[in-house]
Amino acid sequence: MIELFLSTDGKQTVHIQADTKEEMDKLLPYAKALYLKIVEELGTKAQMWQEVMNGNGKSKQAPFGKRIDSVEQAEEALAPQCPVHQTAMKKRKGQYGEFWSCGIKLPSGAWCRQTSAGGLSQYASKSEDI
Repeated sequence: MIELFLSTDGKQTVHIQADTKEEMDKLLPYAKALYLKIVEELGTKAQMWQEVMNGNGKSKQAPFGKRIDSVEQAEEALAPQCPVHQTAMKKRKGQYGEFWSCGIKLPSGAWCRQTSAGGLSQYASKSEDI
């Protein structure tokens, strides 16, 4: 088994667990390749601090994800996609409770009728299984 631990302070680590030496020898090249790929993408702790010490304070890489400060932002980030328009659905409140619907108006003037139940509760049930 290979586990990858990413850290905001640049101390990425790859762990290998095997029952036999042969399994360990098989997994080792994969773990090394994974670590090198992560270091290439994110950099090391020393590289991250070097940018801060030089006054840059920002990484040259594109940011991963987006900062989320509120429940509303979290729901927006986790909103399901409309299967027709490939856009994020909007949270609505109906007579039977909350649901997601597409916010795109069709050329005919009618609204897209794609809907989805759920919200953050759909992710909560998945995290309980972990």
